[in-house]
Amino acid sequence: MSPREAVTRLLHGSISMQTDPSHPRGCLVALSGTVRAPGAGEAGVRKVVAARRGADRAHIRACVVRGITTGELAEDTDADGVTSMIHGFLLGISTQVCDGTSAGHLHAAADAVLANWHARGR
Repeated sequence: MSPREAVTRLLHGSISMQTDPSHPRGCLVALSGTVRAPGAGEAGVRKVVAARRGADRAHIRACVVRGITTGELAEDTDADGVTSMIHGFLLGISTQVCDGTSAGHLHAAADAVLANWHARGR
């Protein structure tokens, strides 16, 4: 699977899952960063989900770097900037889903993010 295809599946798959009526809205990994539960266990939970977000970001960055290496993205692409754009969008999906943004609008937004990937490689 190409790096762009992997990121495409990540974004659209996350949108489909989070907007599926058979699942709770949003994503625990994203939303737990903004919701603070009081109590002694808070630090442990926050550490676990922060580690997951870090791992997700690292996987996205690996796709971006692979995209640069394979020529999908321009050689001078800012890997950290593109990673932040994709990861920030991914985390923001949860908030938008919880606020009632439709799956159609979110898929269109994901396509706009992915258009930047495509445009960078030309």
